[in-house]
Amino acid sequence: MRENELTIISKSLFTVLLILIAFSALHNIWQQEVHSPSIFALTLVGFAFFAIAKLSVIRKEHWINFGTQRMTENMANLYRLGYWLIIVGVIGTFA
Repeated sequence: MRENELTIISKSLFTVLLILIAFSALHNIWQQEVHSPSIFALTLVGFAFFAIAKLSVIRKEHWINFGTQRMTENMANLYRLGYWLIIVGVIGTFA
């Protein structure tokens, strides 16, 4: 087994934990409860990273695109980091 590979047990536990946190966040959204509004700043930072990466492709006159195929490696990494920060920010705000 390599260093960065997860076992089937750790993948399963991670999946269950992620589902529980997501359901907790959805329940709090439904109840209109915000536990940590300051964490929403992560969502804004993530959106800024996402927008910067997308704008790098739009500047090359590719107006409609999906994914990271037309991005440089650095912009693709910024795009993915932006997505993760958006997800973590939303879940952290409501969970």
